[in-house]
Amino acid sequence: MIEKREEIKNYNIWQPLLLSVMMIMGMVLGYKMNDADNPPLIQGIDMDESFAIYGSGRVEEIIRFVDTRYVDEVDDSDLVESAITAVLDQLDPHSVYIAPEYMKSINASMEGQFKGVGIESYYLDDTVNIISVIKDSPADKAGLERFDQIIAINDIVVAGKGLPFSDISDMLSSEEEDKEVRIHKYRNKTDERVQLSITEIPLRSVEIFYMLTDKVGLIKIDRFSSKTYKEFMEALEDLVENQNLSHLIIDLRDNPGGYLPETTNILSQLMKEKDRLLVYTEGKANDRIDYTTTGKSFFNVERIAVLIDEDSASGSEILAGALQDWDRGLVVGRRTFGKGLVQEQYPLSNGGAIRLTVARYYTPTGRSIQQSYDNLNDYHDVSKRYSSDTIQIVDSLKYYTKILGREVYGSGGIYPDVYVPISAADEDPGLISILSQIPEWTYMQLRDDKLNFEGTIEQIATWELPTEVLQSFNEYVSGQKNQFAAGYLNNYVSVIRKEIKAQMARILFGEIAENKVQIIGDKALDEALNYVQSDNSLEEYLESYN
Repeated sequence: MIEKREEIKNYNIWQPLLLSVMMIMGMVLGYKMNDADNPPLIQGIDMDESFAIYGSGRVEEIIRFVDTRYVDEVDDSDLVESAITAVLDQLDPHSVYIAPEYMKSINASMEGQFKGVGIESYYLDDTVNIISVIKDSPADKAGLERFDQIIAINDIVVAGKGLPFSDISDMLSSEEEDKEVRIHKYRNKTDERVQLSITEIPLRSVEIFYMLTDKVGLIKIDRFSSKTYKEFMEALEDLVENQNLSHLIIDLRDNPGGYLPETTNILSQLMKEKDRLLVYTEGKANDRIDYTTTGKSFFNVERIAVLIDEDSASGSEILAGALQDWDRGLVVGRRTFGKGLVQEQYPLSNGGAIRLTVARYYTPTGRSIQQSYDNLNDYHDVSKRYSSDTIQIVDSLKYYTKILGREVYGSGGIYPDVYVPISAADEDPGLISILSQIPEWTYMQLRDDKLNFEGTIEQIATWELPTEVLQSFNEYVSGQKNQFAAGYLNNYVSVIRKEIKAQMARILFGEIAENKVQIIGDKALDEALNYVQSDNSLEEYLESYN
């Protein structure tokens, strides 16, 4: 972000400046980010004729004067990027410029795949250390393993050279399909050279799914990428067909959203009725579009509960809001972020893009859950969603659910049916600082055989972490001169112990094992379990809860 100058604030240049900048950057065909039949929350537009009437404008004149007459050398591209950012700063917080260097990771996350060799790694002491290898990836087929260290790539030494990790990462990715790379790896005082291909690697959005009890399953959705519906259905099929699932808990905590069609497709599978309104979008220049159920659900899911928090946004809020409006499930947790905007993404000739908000979405009861962005400090202050007494309801924001006629609220996120405030530990900056050091420390302890676990994936959640392990971590944190170390290590022993175990589980057994450790003492999940296992209807359960 650049500083907003007073001249820009006082001079209404938004539309002509934006359109001029678009013309300068050579905007061509909008990037279509999902299927044509279901417009996504982020979509592209063909601009070759729509904006031709505007021609060139003041921005070109200014840049031309600066380029030819200014006293010092300046970078034209920097000026244009600053102009774009200045314009978008005047709009909503989600109309943004995306610099070229971020486009690859953003597109990979949204499309659910990336070009690479299939490893997850830490960059420790100027050396790439492999944490895990994706099954059936080129790295897996070439024999790369957890705890391997990468010494050289294509005969270029990359270990101990102080290279930026991004440079090394670029050497292991390529836009070329099946590009060959040679890796020199080291482990246990032995080294080996392997050759492998760079190819498309899946970046799953539904990695965690398993049975919590003999009848209740959990599916965690990290984001709504272009492959989320397929991954969700594969997970649900496994839990229903192979593990006898009757009731489902969907974890949407920390899910920032994504593609709208993926969200509505999942919702359609959770409701048997046909033509039920799930969400609609509408804007000044965009007619209303309704998204409805198909009436073709493949699996019978009885009770549903949804977990949300202050970082659940966009598609997560659509899913939770639709289930709440139709009284289809219990929503548990904390008030969501409140992002109810439809956006279009336009590519720029420099490899970057801009996203513009063009409409809002509304839940089945007509709720707009977009929070006000008049005050940006308040807009981004998630602490206001941590406790129930920060929620102020006015009559004009009240709506009523479709089946039971319960009060629900708009303008400011999805309000849970059952509120679970954040714990003191989860919002303590000192503890957060200490916990952030656990993943790499745990990895190094396991890699160097200083930490051992002989049990199975089922046993690690209940395994008692030895006291000497905590002492070793205490010494490590103290040696890092962490300003929070002194009091926190003693005050939060149980939290630190659980996090070390969770990281051990992740490194040794994967993300499902990690999650099984992390949910111990999870009050929101416990509330959801209480509901789906109860004999009461949703209405009866909420009456007894209140």
